[in-house]
Amino acid sequence: MPTALFEPHPVTGYRYVPGLRLRVPHEGGGYQVECNRVGYRCQHEPTPQKPPGVFRLVVFGDGHTAGSGVDAHERFTDLLERRLGTYVQVLNFGLPGSGTDQQLLGFRQFARELEHDLLLLCPQVENILRNLEGYAPVPSADPDADPDAPPLLPKPRFSLEGEELVLHPPPVAPPPDTPEGPAPPPSLVRSLLRRVSAEVDKKVPGFQAFTRRVRGVGYPEEYADPQQPAWRLMRAILQTFVAEARTPVVLAPIPTFGHIDGGLSADPYLTRFGELAFETGCELVNLLPRFFDEPRAVRERCRFPRDPRPSPLGHSMIADGLVPHLRRYMMDA
Repeated sequence: MPTALFEPHPVTGYRYVPGLRLRVPHEGGGYQVECNRVGYRCQHEPTPQKPPGVFRLVVFGDGHTAGSGVDAHERFTDLLERRLGTYVQVLNFGLPGSGTDQQLLGFRQFARELEHDLLLLCPQVENILRNLEGYAPVPSADPDADPDAPPLLPKPRFSLEGEELVLHPPPVAPPPDTPEGPAPPPSLVRSLLRRVSAEVDKKVPGFQAFTRRVRGVGYPEEYADPQQPAWRLMRAILQTFVAEARTPVVLAPIPTFGHIDGGLSADPYLTRFGELAFETGCELVNLLPRFFDEPRAVRERCRFPRDPRPSPLGHSMIADGLVPHLRRYMMDA
């Protein structure tokens, strides 16, 4: 039986197995997972005090931040540490499959009390869907696993009752079965549909971008209306994140490849996150301009052929987009 990547956790639902050292199969050739003692894929241990003279950056996100598919040194967080200078430490708290809900819970459990200088929030824009779900799709260490049917782990979630976040524990029962097996969560279904459309695009180059532009599609649709329940929930989670932070906060939503190739409109999610940044006083970083500096042929190499998460080139461009914004906080410190 393949070694497990994750174990249950009473606060976040699950986490990487602490101290894990494992090579994970992947279409990109596989990647090495090495975890610290608190169960995150980070080379640093989260000590209560930061090393003397060091600017410490704490980063939260999902598998895009954790670096699923790439080795640690290729992730944008590790690239930031090298590009920002010798006296910088980046603590990566990325959790594959997580929603913004689990990321807030992880911050409270593992990072809020740590001495640090800046909090970087990197919600992948589809996390708005995961916040509604009780199960999370996570990577598998099984070389025979179907990438289109990832393992589903129970996760906690919040609901919004009035203006108050109410925490619900992970479900005890397994996900409901269909004739084909466990029903996948809606966020995974949408991801698979986008993958099918991408396969068509390979045979008819430009098909996706053309049809989306004709339809004027903004994705995810939940960002279109500021009163949409999924957005109101995500806004409340992020407002709480910023309110509980003890340092400046930078909000850098990670787009889907559909946004990067120009086929999907980013205006709805950028508008919502912009309103949130204004309300809370955090800084919003739009990562798309760095990608749009490159021709479409280069942008296509920013993801894997099947896995929609960033390739090493994609991580490098995310780091490019963040560096000038983060340097300003270092100068102020």
